[in-house]
Amino acid sequence: MSPSSLPWAHVPQISPQISPQISPQISPQISPQISPQISPLISRRTALVALASTLVAAACGGSGPGGPGPSPSPPPAGPARLTLNGSQMLLPSGAPILLRGMNEGTWGEMRSTDAATMAVQGARVVRVLIRWWGLYGGTDVESRLDGSPGHFDPAHLAQFLKEIQWCLDAGLWVIPAIDSNCGQNGLQNAGMVAYCDPSGRFPGGHNFWTDLTQRQLFKEAWVHLAGLLRTKPNIAFYELLPEPLAGRDAAAAAEVSAFYQELMTAIEEAAGDTRTPFLVGARDAYNINLCDEAYIAAPRWANRVVYTGNLFIHPNGTQAQNLATLDARLGALAAMKASRNVPVFIQQFGVRTAEDPGQFYLEAGLSRMNAAGIGYTGWQWRQNTSSPDEYAVVLTDADTGLDVVKTGVLDVYSKSWKA
Repeated sequence: MSPSSLPWAHVPQISPQISPQISPQISPQISPQISPQISPLISRRTALVALASTLVAAACGGSGPGGPGPSPSPPPAGPARLTLNGSQMLLPSGAPILLRGMNEGTWGEMRSTDAATMAVQGARVVRVLIRWWGLYGGTDVESRLDGSPGHFDPAHLAQFLKEIQWCLDAGLWVIPAIDSNCGQNGLQNAGMVAYCDPSGRFPGGHNFWTDLTQRQLFKEAWVHLAGLLRTKPNIAFYELLPEPLAGRDAAAAAEVSAFYQELMTAIEEAAGDTRTPFLVGARDAYNINLCDEAYIAAPRWANRVVYTGNLFIHPNGTQAQNLATLDARLGALAAMKASRNVPVFIQQFGVRTAEDPGQFYLEAGLSRMNAAGIGYTGWQWRQNTSSPDEYAVVLTDADTGLDVVKTGVLDVYSKSWKA
């Protein structure tokens, strides 16, 4: 910016009537003739131009009489977040990342050393869940407590944040999720119906679509949680509500999408978090074959949303049939990634060890996801059972209380994570 462009730098010009007397320049011999008429004008112009030059230099970071002034401090860097660019997830450095890791598993089972162990094995991400309004196996799992901040049981919320911190301390990315068996559906079984709708007032299920008061409370829970997490590094994305509206038809697709967008808006506007991406999925409990229904076309959410679907393997046919089913289901998510140019991620992948004792299908699924460039979290690290037949990688011996690691399963996961 030149000094003359500043409104306060405009000064009177020398009149044309007197300029011939001093053209081409004012000599010492004639300067007494034009002073006092011209000298005040020249002095005023010189002073103002000098002042303007000094102020412009200061505004542009230039040197003053005392030498270079201090440079303004850059704004503090925000906590590390992924950036979404088309179908890619990018690290803060700009490098692409394929997130692969594990679900922490059953509430209350995670140990302080688990995250570091997963990291050593090659994992990059852990999905950590808190359960809010629902009937769950085991005792003291329900974390909802109306009247407390965020409608969370303070002890449960503290445990949840501690588990997240264990993962962050191990250098892992974290996917926080609030699970709600009532909110997502409420009709899973007779026990769930009785818990979610004890008065029998909601024949279509007591959930976030049939009871807007519960929906508002859940939204407030997310705003509270996002307010706590927005300053923590390495939060990969917020998983807003797993497995919505199981068994519902296509009419529910728009309802699920509107619900997710309502939560995203609240998190951005009320919690002030406009950087952390969101993870959403389709109706019918994250039915991966319906994943494209979850696509949100609103420009506001471009490069803000990751899309997901469940990929559990149930090998109840021939090997060829089972692999064909796996390929078709994974192919649906891969097709969405390519056609919509959006990032995708499988937040629950797994097969029960009893159905896959040699880890054939486990390896088949992991290798196919790697080949498709689709990240995932396996189900699950620990589980509230001592049975080796279930999904968990680590069991607790019922007699000794010691950990029992299913080394064959862990080896297959570790190989995939390091690929």
